[in-house]
Amino acid sequence: MRLPRRRRVVLGLVGLLLTAGCTGESAYYGTGPDSAVYMPERLTPPPPGTTAREAFVSRWERAAMACAEAAPGPGGADAPLGVVPRAPPGGGAALPLSSGDRVRLSLPEGEDLEGLYVIGLDGALTVPLVGAIPAAGRPLAEVNAALAKALVDKGLFRRAFAQPTLTITARGPARVNVSGAVFQPGTVEINARAPEDLAGQDTVISGDASGGRRVSAALRAAAGVRPDADLSRVELRRGPRAWTLDLRGLMTGTSGAAGADIALTDGDTVHVPEKGCFQPDLARPSAVTTPGIRVYMSNLTEPASSNAQSAIGKDQSNLPYGTRFLQALVAANCVGGIPATNASRHAVLISTNPVTQRSEVIQRPIETLVRDTDRDTFNPVLLPGDALACYDSDVTTLRDIAKGFVDVLSPLALAGLLAR
Repeated sequence: MRLPRRRRVVLGLVGLLLTAGCTGESAYYGTGPDSAVYMPERLTPPPPGTTAREAFVSRWERAAMACAEAAPGPGGADAPLGVVPRAPPGGGAALPLSSGDRVRLSLPEGEDLEGLYVIGLDGALTVPLVGAIPAAGRPLAEVNAALAKALVDKGLFRRAFAQPTLTITARGPARVNVSGAVFQPGTVEINARAPEDLAGQDTVISGDASGGRRVSAALRAAAGVRPDADLSRVELRRGPRAWTLDLRGLMTGTSGAAGADIALTDGDTVHVPEKGCFQPDLARPSAVTTPGIRVYMSNLTEPASSNAQSAIGKDQSNLPYGTRFLQALVAANCVGGIPATNASRHAVLISTNPVTQRSEVIQRPIETLVRDTDRDTFNPVLLPGDALACYDSDVTTLRDIAKGFVDVLSPLALAGLLAR
């Protein structure tokens, strides 16, 4: 028997409401069978109280201990990449000059030529009456000798009286290539300084103690090293020469570690090898990692209908590096409330695997993260640019469906439907 048209419409609306919240979650979440898992915490755990659960925890513990630190091997200052040098390249006057460096010229019997000079974009030191002297990429002593020769060649001084003295007063910015296990590989500029800072350096007779030209500064400018970085074999290349630096001490605060954090010059290349496993100890603020991360949050759930109502602002979405998923959910106001309506809520984490550059989406029951003693095995550390979203509980979903029934079957809505 064919139902009247108005009944078919009403029943169709009821069916849509009943199925609106019943879509299976498992089909939409996960890393996928062909996506390499970046950290064991992203693996979906089996239900509590099962034998598979014990195997999962055991596998997670083995993965967490898989990163045995390799001892550095011997080598020389000009050793090939992969070998730790006996002496890393020096800083100070031994560090090659680069564009933007400021030097002071002192010249007996040549006061008209004395003063402050800046190495130009063409890499030259230009002195009146003398002309341009190639300086970028050359040690200060070599440029000083070239200037003394030019003073004689130009007929401005006799050889015995051409005694210029160049001293560095301020190091300029340097462009360094950073690759490997960092979050944002590419060419970075380090030691960019404000004009007022440089003005203060003009009163300095010689020397610049700025730490903005060191390896650690270049790694931070590349958004920091990833948790799979091998800090025992960081590779530095300067022209034809290469060194391998052990920067593990910058994470642990080991005495003498600052000696490996050497100064860089324009055109240097820094490469951070991958270790092949996730190291939780590297997921925290340090001299070579980012101090904080930006995370995108969404909590468009009851009782909040917008992120503003959920009190999600700049302070909540900017988190210290090392923050875990559950901590971020607390910051997004996804945890707590009335147990009867909020206990069954779940959240998803959307992340880009920095190794494969593939998107990974995982789903976690919020209450399980709160109550499970094994939470650390499936509570991942957040990475820069991660996004998380909170979903309603089943009770809240049913409550919204009930509200939908009221809206559809209310006298006014029904009268409008029957009038058509």
